[in-house]
Amino acid sequence: MKELNYKKIGERLIKLRKYMGLIQEQVAEILSIDKDVVLGIEAGKRKIDLNELSNFSKLYSISIDELIKEKNIINSKDVAFISNELSEKDKKEIISLIEYKNILKLQNKNE
Repeated sequence: MKELNYKKIGERLIKLRKYMGLIQEQVAEILSIDKDVVLGIEAGKRKIDLNELSNFSKLYSISIDELIKEKNIINSKDVAFISNELSEKDKKEIISLIEYKNILKLQNKNE
């Protein structure tokens, strides 16, 4: 079996997180893990276990297989399509997280 490319997985997770308008602290809070865990996984310096892969795939509505594949398969069209498969409750939660992030961004800009 081929060894996982943790750096590529981390890069995909960063792209998805940024596309969703989330910061690492928010991802850590949603997944109930430490921010340093998110940081290490995204940097490709920490191996990600199956449970963590599952949690990230659920958060970003993407399959585990898509997260670990070698080729770069994540683009805005894919994520937009995936978002159509989310429940209304999940869409509202994601929108509220993005709005919250934007409020924080404005507050930091005004300080």
